[in-house]
Formats: sequence, structure tokens, C-alpha cells
Amino acid sequence: MASSNKQTKAERQQIAREKARQMQEEQRRQEKRRSLMVRWGVVGAVVVVIAVVVGVIFMNSSRAIPEAGPVPSAANEYGGIALTSTSELAPGDEGFTEVDNAEAAQPENTGEAATSVPGGEARPAGEPAQIIVYADANCVYCADFEQQNSGQMAEWLDAGEVTVEYRMLDYLDNPATGNYSSRAGNALACMAEQSPENYNSFLTQIFASYATKQGEGLSDDELQEMASGLGADISGCIDGNEYRPFVTHTGLQAREAQIAGTPSVWVQGENWDQSTPFAEYVEGKIAELS
Repeated sequence: MASSNKQTKAERQQIAREKARQMQEEQRRQEKRRSLMVRWGVVGAVVVVIAVVVGVIFMNSSRAIPEAGPVPSAANEYGGIALTSTSELAPGDEGFTEVDNAEAAQPENTGEAATSVPGGEARPAGEPAQIIVYADANCVYCADFEQQNSGQMAEWLDAGEVTVEYRMLDYLDNPATGNYSSRAGNALACMAEQSPENYNSFLTQIFASYATKQGEGLSDDELQEMASGLGADISGCIDGNEYRPFVTHTGLQAREAQIAGTPSVWVQGENWDQSTPFAEYVEGKIAELS
């Protein structure tokens, strides 16, 4: 007598198909796990590589920058370089030939807005109005300020109605950009020393480049090429980071003066608070001196 538990051919085929389906499903799960592990492995490797590259850039940058060094002959003790026309710079402070930041203390941030700046003064009648601009080459608001006002300032400069002093800061230094703020400040100091007649044009082009670089910053090669386009060779000065200690000094001086952000613009010793259009504000100061 046949057993009632004996499976039919159709049942055996159904069981076999089910086992095959389960095996295929398990294989798919294993392959998915392996794929995820590979993907996360690749992501992890990329993160490690990026971290290593950024670390190397940061360490190399730190090692390459001395704490002491020379200053441009047109610089004043506050880190400023002043234009008296679009192609001429004012003489720097006599005796101010080098800086040493080795023992410089990091200035305390009081949180209070500056009410005056060192070297800012109200010039007397008959003299050009004094404009001081604290700026950072990687600052979008500084780029906007220059785009809107550099042409007008050039007209005032060549008319002898103002002097314009730039104090270029390192506030937005970032290893991801190779500390572009300091590198650009160094390049500008190089230009001030080696080709002062091109300083203003070089500064204008640096800020104009922000529109295409979007905070990425220019490479040293691009800064050298830009200078070359103006007829100046400052490659050795840029490669040697000759004025990087000077840029550090300028940043320390600005922090000491409680300059919290950029641009910070001072006219005749007073802070332009942007409540009045810049051109209108300066024209009023120029009128007071005539």
C-alpha cells in the first residue's frame, strides 16, 4: 500500500523551484552587501586621501612660512600700503623694514566695534582725503566693494582728491585654498615692492577674479601670470613667500584694532557705515577739505 506522504512530481518540482528562488535571493543579498562594502570602502579611501592632501598642504604651508621677514618699502607699521595716484605709492614708514611675529600675542576680541583705527586721521583743508580699506582677497563683499567703487576711487586718486590705503588681511585663510588670503596679500606686497606702478591694477584684477573663482582663490601660478600680464615679474617673490610674515603682521594689527570683518572702510578717520552711498559719502568729505 502506497504512503499518503509521498510527494508528487509536481510538488517536488515546486519545492525545488522554491529552494532555487531562496538561493537566488540570498545570492542577491550577498552581492548587495558586497557592493555596499566596496562603495563605502571607496568613499572611505577618498576621504582619507583628501584628509592627507589637506594635511600635507597645511603642514607644508606652515613649515614654509617664517615668523620674521622683510616688509615692502611702501608699507607703514599698521600693514598698510597707500596709493597717492593709480600709479604711485606713498613712501612707507622710515625704519620699518622687518617684522617678527614670533612673540606676538593673539589680540583679544572684545566684541566691541572699532571707533577708530591706528593711522586713521582727518586730513586738514587743502590736503587729499584719507581712505583706509581693510580687505581680504577671498572676501566676496570686498570684491563687490571694489567692483562698485574702484573706478571712482581711481578718478579721485588721479585728481589728487584722495589717498587710498589698503591693509590686506589673512582673515579667510583656509588650507583648502592654500591659504589664499595670505598668498594674495603676499603677491600684492611683492608688486608694491617690485612694480609699484602696477599695484592698483593688480589689486583690481585680483578682486575681479573672485567672480569666476567663487572663493576658490587663484593659484600662485595664476597670480604670477596675472602679474606678468601687467609687465611685472614677481615670480621669485611669490615662490619665496617673501612677505608672508608681513601679511601675518597686518592681520595681527587689524585684530588689535578690533576690525571684525571685511571690508572695513575708513574715511578721514571715520568708519563708513554704508548708510550713505560710498561715492556720496566721500564726496562730502572731499568738499569739506576744499
